[in-house]
Amino acid sequence: MDDQHALSDKEVKEEIAVSFSNAASYYDEHASVQKEMADRLIASLQPWRDIIPSGPIIELGAGTGFVTKGVADLYPDREIEVIDLSEGMIDFCSNKFVDHDNITFKVADAEQVPEFDDPHYAMTVSGFTAHWFDQPAQTLAKWLEITKPGGLLLASFPGNESFPKWRKYCQELGLPFTANELPDVEEMVIKMSVGPAQVDYYEDTITREYESAKGFFDELKSLGMDTLKQGRQLTSKEMSLLVDHWDASTEGKVSVDYHVIFLAVKRDFDS
Repeated sequence: MDDQHALSDKEVKEEIAVSFSNAASYYDEHASVQKEMADRLIASLQPWRDIIPSGPIIELGAGTGFVTKGVADLYPDREIEVIDLSEGMIDFCSNKFVDHDNITFKVADAEQVPEFDDPHYAMTVSGFTAHWFDQPAQTLAKWLEITKPGGLLLASFPGNESFPKWRKYCQELGLPFTANELPDVEEMVIKMSVGPAQVDYYEDTITREYESAKGFFDELKSLGMDTLKQGRQLTSKEMSLLVDHWDASTEGKVSVDYHVIFLAVKRDFDS
């Protein structure tokens, strides 16, 4: 039973990696929510720029490099490690930064947190990646443990209040809501506050509009974001029913709301 469950988790990760690899070029041009979140995440980093301790920076789940560019611009002389589960994303991202000798790229699972005798990183940063983790709060808490005292963990991710209309129309039709489970910000903050840390966060809503609900679902697929981590996919008939109902219930364009979270955790010095 445990082996089957582990294999299932592995297969899901492989599917996520392949989907994003296949979508890398399209993602780089069209992932507008992720690009906006990356820009805002980097803007929130500005006040911390000269405060973090010496040492390397690591970015978890770089995608095609939206956050990477901002970090590289702010820290041109720092050692920066960039990891992503998707080989295609890492290849695409590394090709953007061939002139940056201070940046290394590696295909790696961010949920496999390395072990060090002492805290290692001056900063851990993750833009719109944590919601793909099986245990987002626990995983980020482990990365905080290997972040140096005085260092920073900075992350953005969609929260569990995202996609309220999608959820509503599924409920009205008696269909399963097939969005992946997204992090609960309160749980995240509580778990990140257990150790010596100062936790701050900000919530917002980002809205995107489409001519039809089909346009939204097509975009998720094109961006490589359609891997279902649990439950079952809707059948073609169920999906058509959902799209038709969503469109018929909407005047004008279909709007989709992302509940987005910015999380900043400063690692305190141990008492």
